[in-house]
Amino acid sequence: MEQRNKQAARDREIVRIVETYSDMLMRIALNRVNSIAEAEDVVQSTFERLMKRQPRFENREHEKAWLIKTAIRICIDEARKNARHASVPLNEEIAAAYSEESFELLDTIRQLPEKDRDAVYLFYYEEYTVREIAKLLGEREGTTRSRLSRARQKLRTIMEGDAYEQVL
Repeated sequence: MEQRNKQAARDREIVRIVETYSDMLMRIALNRVNSIAEAEDVVQSTFERLMKRQPRFENREHEKAWLIKTAIRICIDEARKNARHASVPLNEEIAAAYSEESFELLDTIRQLPEKDRDAVYLFYYEEYTVREIAKLLGEREGTTRSRLSRARQKLRTIMEGDAYEQVL
């Protein structure tokens, strides 16, 4: 009986986690992969790892960080498997899920190298600090600061180039 109660409690906890973090994980995955189907697979794999490993979390921030880190690792693993290292424009399926302005910004961000993309997303969309991003990505704070600075400059250059092309 006690075993059933523990399992029921664990099941409720997993449902809470899925309901709380699915959208965020989907956005993170879309930032890295080329289709909604691939992003859904990443999210599903993240939750499968959660159920299989059943980690103990210190608090909700630890829980969220574990999920983000796991989703990014799965994206990296999938990219290696598929040998897709070149930047690929967003397909129409993903474009349909965003407003035109959001899509254009997301498409611009996707032109950045993956680690720059992750840092920008985590900083601006998930509102993590540089220290927290460094820990999530397994790098030094200075590296993360430099990565964000370079990414901002690259985004400016890309966006200014687009504005110049529109004038011509």
